[in-house]
Amino acid sequence: MINISNCTSKDNPHWPPVQAPQPRPPTVALIMDRRDGRSAGIRLRDGLALALGVALDWLAYFLRRSGDRWFTMNDTEAYWWGWRITKTPAGLGRRYRYTRFDTLTPCARCAGAGVWADAACGPCLGTGRITLGQAS
Repeated sequence: MINISNCTSKDNPHWPPVQAPQPRPPTVALIMDRRDGRSAGIRLRDGLALALGVALDWLAYFLRRSGDRWFTMNDTEAYWWGWRITKTPAGLGRRYRYTRFDTLTPCARCAGAGVWADAACGPCLGTGRITLGQAS
């Protein structure tokens, strides 16, 4: 006869005692700041982004300032002639436009061709354009 129960717990293996898990050593990315709870890696990234933004702002400022100095003489003459001055986005270029060009439109009678019925158009004097506010 085989006795399958062990009443006295003899010959039962002893399990090793359960140990608490060992904590991992802290890494740089997991060190938390007690003030705002952000990791050091995120704080470093934010600091570098801020420094890069400030450096780019300074660079843009000096480019605009250099463009203003380079085009001072041209801007002065354009202002004297009454032209419209448009600065390019980087500040290193200008566009000048004579404001009277905005008042020109193609002649309605000759459709901008300058001739009508094989003769010079009367309202536009053969130029193909008239000034706004002028009768056609």
